[in-house]
Amino acid sequence: MYVFFLHLQSVITWCLICLAIGVFWGTQYLEVQPVVGNLSDITAGIVVVIDAGHGGVDPGAISASGILEKDITLAIALELEALLNRAVIYSIMVRREDADLADVAETRLSVRKHQDLERRILLAEKFDADLYVAIHANYYPMPSLSGAQSFYFATDRQGKQLAQFIQAELVRQLGPNKRVANTGDYRVLRDTTMAATLVEVGFLSNPIEADLLATASYQQQVAKAIFLGIVRFLVYRGEINHGANIGN
Repeated sequence: MYVFFLHLQSVITWCLICLAIGVFWGTQYLEVQPVVGNLSDITAGIVVVIDAGHGGVDPGAISASGILEKDITLAIALELEALLNRAVIYSIMVRREDADLADVAETRLSVRKHQDLERRILLAEKFDADLYVAIHANYYPMPSLSGAQSFYFATDRQGKQLAQFIQAELVRQLGPNKRVANTGDYRVLRDTTMAATLVEVGFLSNPIEADLLATASYQQQVAKAIFLGIVRFLVYRGEINHGANIGN
């Protein structure tokens, strides 16, 4: 006869993950509405900012076949918003259309870029967000490079944990990928005060990956991976906080 001993925290962790994912799967075929009213117990008060990179006059990276980074990031961001809403996690979209956050009349591209990045950060601070998730697509002269990767600022401990959970799900959901969560000196990571990560969802310089990123089904897979990473991070953070409360 085998006797199994389970730690209470482990049981609680898996129950919370199953609950969040259960809410998602149980409502995935329903029309998605913005989250209103009370949030669920496991995510009470959590605010996630979703930043679809680039937009408007700034297309970001462009694949050989003309696929624009700004279109890919927005499509994935909208999918992620829907998943978070279904799991009753409140989200703020930096943009939900093909536009940046710079002054409409501003014609100097460098000034527009500065205004755009500054206002993305200010938006997250205004809503006192708990998490900041920026979505981008990579590009490199070597077309053989591929794979999604998450980044965090070196001194952001919680951002690192968030990036690691998301990276694990990117590998699990999208297939083999030797990339790991890594540090990145991006302004949206450096200047935000909440746990923040920047997710490069793949390489537009890789023709195969670029074509995948342009399909709705793959965009949904990427969004699902980011969503599951967020859920795992929130449960993990809740565990840590619960343990700290017990110790007091």
